Amino acid sequence: MLNAPLEQPAWFAAHPFEPIVENRKAREVGRTIKVVSFNAQGGGNLEGVVRCLQQKPLAGADIVLLCEADWRNERSAYRDFAAEVAKALQMSFAFVPQFGQREENGTARPLTGNAVLCSQPLDDIRAIPIPNRFLHRRLYRKIGVPAGMVARARFNGRLINLGAIHLNSRWDPHGRAAQMKEYLNQLPDGPTIIGGDLNTTTLGLQNRKAVIRATLKLAMQPARLSQPQRWEGLFQHLERAGFAIDGANDPRKRTFTPSRFLPYFLRPNLDWIAVRGLKPVPRSARAVAAQPSLLSARVSDHDFVMCEIRL
Repeated sequence: MLNAPLEQPAWFAAHPFEPIVENRKAREVGRTIKVVSFNAQGGGNLEGVVRCLQQKPLAGADIVLLCEADWRNERSAYRDFAAEVAKALQMSFAFVPQFGQREENGTARPLTGNAVLCSQPLDDIRAIPIPNRFLHRRLYRKIGVPAGMVARARFNGRLINLGAIHLNSRWDPHGRAAQMKEYLNQLPDGPTIIGGDLNTTTLGLQNRKAVIRATLKLAMQPARLSQPQRWEGLFQHLERAGFAIDGANDPRKRTFTPSRFLPYFLRPNLDWIAVRGLKPVPRSARAVAAQPSLLSARVSDHDFVMCEIRL
């Protein structure tokens, strides 16, 4: 069952969840905006995530793009992760569930999804379902479909689209390229910032044998870990759609850290920010460890990535 493809055109199916939105008063904006992208791994350490976002260099972010944000799920101690982080930072937020479960009364209860937090009110929020294969076995028992999201906010009078997306780590580069292509096809025109965990492993990890083969290949071709653009076709789709990753991402960054003891050079580069119609501030891009302090536990197996954008 694990390897069975989802042959139905899932991105045409009705998305079973409505966005959850709360807007707050707009914050003053300067000549640049700070963008942060983060895979929260559910958000089980909510206070730790907030501490990270309140400390330099992440403090004062205007946009926070979240993947794997849980909503009243066991993994997040049944808390509304995105809503509580937004409240702590006094930001507006929109949460778009991907998967959930059916309640006894027939309603759908969201469990996990993507979110956009913003210093400005958000509108025109919607899910963008994407094709998929090789779902994790626990998701076969859930309702919903893989989906990115997009919202819209106005900064100093300039309207900008804001998107968050989480691609499939088990599928291969061809599959992730198909997911990205469909997501980009459904984005509105105009200046846009998207971020998320693109799972750019350069390989498919659909089963245990594939993981073993991938480990050997990565050992022989370590450039796949740091610079996956050559092997992941999704970057070509981004370029064709007018998006740039240069300047919005530190070329030296590595973002996936399953253990703090894993040497930096063995960590893959999975998390990205891409911009269209906007210019990143030179040398503002960086990866930031997902630890509130040197001696504290990590709050996610992914690091934060950030950059600043000129308005």
